Amino acid sequence: MWVSSGGLSEALYKVIGSIYKYVDDLVVLEYPRRLHRRSIDVVTRLRDSRLVLLKVTDDVENLSRQDVRELRDVASALSSGALVVADYTGGLEFVDEVAYEVCGVKAVNVNTLERVLAGEANVYIYQSGDMFKVKIDEEAMRRRRVEKGLSLGELAQRIRVSRRTVYEYERGYIEPTIDKAEKLVELLGEEILESVDIFERPKTSKHSVEEVAFDSREEEDLARRLMERNFRVVHAKKTTVDIVGSRADKKILLVVRHGRESFEGLKLKSMNSRRLARILNTENYVVVDDRVVKKDLEGEGIEAYTRNEVVELLNS
Repeated sequence: MWVSSGGLSEALYKVIGSIYKYVDDLVVLEYPRRLHRRSIDVVTRLRDSRLVLLKVTDDVENLSRQDVRELRDVASALSSGALVVADYTGGLEFVDEVAYEVCGVKAVNVNTLERVLAGEANVYIYQSGDMFKVKIDEEAMRRRRVEKGLSLGELAQRIRVSRRTVYEYERGYIEPTIDKAEKLVELLGEEILESVDIFERPKTSKHSVEEVAFDSREEEDLARRLMERNFRVVHAKKTTVDIVGSRADKKILLVVRHGRESFEGLKLKSMNSRRLARILNTENYVVVDDRVVKKDLEGEGIEAYTRNEVVELLNS
């Protein structure tokens, strides 16, 4: 478990202090140095071995869409969960044990996160668009309805929805709003509720190289070579790696030196990517074609490779 002694916000300290005793491993990323420029603040391994990437902020309105999409896409490529931890949304306080939604990523407050990890609470209410809904176990709902001797039409009449709506509840195609869920629980019992997995892997769409705005020709070249070898490629701008390559049998992290990047910045990014690779248990390469910079990094204990060397390693 690795946590820096400095450069952390109060919100980030609060999250770390609340969850560290309930997880198997935890790493805080410190690149970029400015908190508001990062898409990922914490990577943690849960006690069930699942990995989760966390972004911590006071108010989700302070996050850009790029922040959250990058968190989502990197997590999806790494088969990890993604979660935003915040206290407010647009100045309105988050409610305990409710999962909010930000660009396809779930968001909860730190109290909810801690209680879920401690096994003291479950989340049943989640945001869907402009509405809040309740997760239902469709099999349990159907079983309880039959045990109560209720037809689809009779149950629909009691909760004041259409028969078709109840049918869709039981197929899992739609979820009831809070008021309808309360009526269902009154009639069928709490066992019909299903908890929301706030640590689930997010969904994302695939992009071709032509659709991605890379920071350098070196990044674009590496991305193409990875895709030629059947890797799914995610380009990141606001975290400690530049490219994530994902394939059924392999996942790799690439730090690619940009022409404008300072040596100290590259070193910090490389050190953080090494910590990330450790907790992810995946391969990590720092890619530098400049022989002088490569030698300087190796003098700092950071192994670096040229693009051709990385490709040779992938081929082997």
